Amino acid sequence: MTAIKQSYFLDFYNNLVEGNKERCSEIVKTLLDEGADLKDIYVELFQKSLYRIGKLWDNSEITVPEEHLSSQIIESLISKYTPSAKVRSGKTVVVSCIDKEFHEIGAKMVANIFDLNGWKTYYLGASVPLRELIKFIKQANPDIIALSWSLYLNLARFLEVVDNLTKLYPTKKILVGGQALEENSTQILKKYPNVIHISSIYELDDFLKNQ
Repeated sequence: MTAIKQSYFLDFYNNLVEGNKERCSEIVKTLLDEGADLKDIYVELFQKSLYRIGKLWDNSEITVPEEHLSSQIIESLISKYTPSAKVRSGKTVVVSCIDKEFHEIGAKMVANIFDLNGWKTYYLGASVPLRELIKFIKQANPDIIALSWSLYLNLARFLEVVDNLTKLYPTKKILVGGQALEENSTQILKKYPNVIHISSIYELDDFLKNQ
């Protein structure tokens, strides 16, 4: 049983496809006012809708502008409805997409989950070049590094980032996630003992509760 009623999802999804940002925002506000968990909104509204829209795109049932509009609406809602934690943990994280990764919605949600758990969050956004990422990490000295990798064609870039970061920080926890890891994480990450694959928002929240 899902935490978000199907009627809410269908209302949100249909309006998202139509580009109705105002109605989508109203639905999210209503759910939050009713006590819905932000994690459920991320997973059962945002992610579920984007997966469906991705299938429409794969089947050429929507245009590139329509797909981009849906993504932009969800990005704006993530920014609009993100309360800050009342208690800070004193810990810090750097969240970033690897170079040439422009799908940043997942990374934004990850950054917000850290923030809700009281972490000081440095969110760097999409397509951060490796040299600049390393430079920032050296300055910020975070407790955890979190990386997003969505497109499998960027495998070489992902491995370059992980190779460099694990050599520089062999004991620091490095969290990785994204669609590119869903089927191959064990094989890809087996030689990196301090790299942890996080497969969902719920798993991330559980992980942070134990840090």
